[in-house]
Amino acid sequence: MSKTTLLFIMAIGLITMDACRKKFYATAEDMAEYGWELFETKEYLPSNAWFLDAVSEDSDWKDGYNGLGWTYAKLMVLDSSISHFTTGLAKKQHQWNPIDVQSEILAGLTFANHALGKDAKVIQYGRAFLDSTVKPLTAGWMFTHDSLLNYLDVRITLAASYFAVGKFDSTILQVTVILDSLNSSELPITDTTLVGRKEMAKQIMTLQDYLLSK
Repeated sequence: MSKTTLLFIMAIGLITMDACRKKFYATAEDMAEYGWELFETKEYLPSNAWFLDAVSEDSDWKDGYNGLGWTYAKLMVLDSSISHFTTGLAKKQHQWNPIDVQSEILAGLTFANHALGKDAKVIQYGRAFLDSTVKPLTAGWMFTHDSLLNYLDVRITLAASYFAVGKFDSTILQVTVILDSLNSSELPITDTTLVGRKEMAKQIMTLQDYLLSK
């Protein structure tokens, strides 16, 4: 075998090996997708690590920040959750991603801020969430990675924050929508006297517990 032929075979071999390596190259999308698989099995710490890798690979991958926000929230690192959600909010939605990542981030920001008692922020992001998801002839929003979490959870969280800041009309509106959506025969508490507000708070807590159990 001539030296030229040997070099040619070696070159082909190197190209083939390189091509094989490229087959296993993980994109930010791949990393985020695996992060969500771990999230859905409640493996929040390793899930978080994959989302960190995703945004390290592509700092514009919106769903990576979404995943970081949700995993940090599950790990109760709420400041980091809000920080990453906020970063993701400003990123563009990837045109081939069928998931409404923006709405998931807005929902996450609503819940995370509620956990910190930041009612003004809850109202800000909760209203933005409703503006982006409430559309005629469209099914109510449901979190892609946890079907137990849906638009009613956002609304009851919003109702609680409206109540906390004394916006009782807005509280009543949210509770009314929730009861209607549940086909409940129960009526919203509309009495805003001191006694009525106590009953209103009780109704909100009862609905929160009910929605958590569904």
